[in-house]
Amino acid sequence: MTSPTLDELTDELLRLAPALDREQAAAVLRKAYRAGLDHGRQEHAEGLEHGGW
Repeated sequence: MTSPTLDELTDELLRLAPALDREQAAAVLRKAYRAGLDHGRQEHAEGLEHGGW
């Protein structure tokens, strides 16, 4: 299974929120992606800090 592309996710978001334009929808997805990366890094760092518990 391959990961969905930004275009595919943008299309899906536009179906769910038709008031957004394509550029806005892509910006929301990029923002969510960056937030997820930051959260994952933070959790990883906390795990290392606490010995992996």
